[in-house]
Amino acid sequence: MNFQISLIKLQTLFLLLLSSVTFSQKKEYNFDYLLKYEITYFKDSIKIKDRNFWKNDTVFKKYYFTNSKQNNYLASITELDNLYYKLIFVDIDGVYSSVNISKSNLNNAETLNIECFYVNRYHHHFEILTKDYEFFELNDTIIDGKSLSRYKMESNNPRKTKRKKLGTQYYIFADSTSFHSPLLTHPTAYEEWKKEKSLPNGLFLEKYFVDYYGQLHSKQRLLGYWKIDKKVVIDKDCDYTEKK
Repeated sequence: MNFQISLIKLQTLFLLLLSSVTFSQKKEYNFDYLLKYEITYFKDSIKIKDRNFWKNDTVFKKYYFTNSKQNNYLASITELDNLYYKLIFVDIDGVYSSVNISKSNLNNAETLNIECFYVNRYHHHFEILTKDYEFFELNDTIIDGKSLSRYKMESNNPRKTKRKKLGTQYYIFADSTSFHSPLLTHPTAYEEWKKEKSLPNGLFLEKYFVDYYGQLHSKQRLLGYWKIDKKVVIDKDCDYTEKK
């Protein structure tokens, strides 16, 4: 009898250790907000090298899973059809994944496990570009009777701007969202913010891009945000943030 009790205890201990080891082999990314944006790409009048040419105005919705305190990772979600979303997860420190996921799974699951097969190393060399770009604070703008902070990010190198026909990215911040770190989806913008911390906390109410020729190319507009509790989990084997 004592032997059987000891064996049960040993088996229980083994299972607990196994669970602990299994857990330690995973990396969790936590999300506490769901953001909803409307994105518009405006009809282009001229073709520009290395940029999509839009024959007509194109409008669609994009969702983001974010962590309000950590903006080095996020998941963006766009609708593919009636059944599926496209989910793109990026940890700017080294992890990228693009997967199709059913709407029911995405909406109902608290934890989204992404197999290593769908995880790639995320490469970017935008740290070196921060010397060529800056955020500039502009005069506040009035939207719906409210005074809102406005910034732009553009090249500080006039010769490079002219040679590469570089445009300007504008941000209008919703002051009521100062609880959230800035949502910076482009690596150059993130690395510049990380280096200088020259943006206020908050979600952008609007973000728009004006190209070198003065044409409004695209705009994102915040439609809403909600508290959530979601996780993306990957295996340690494909945690490329530890394998730079």
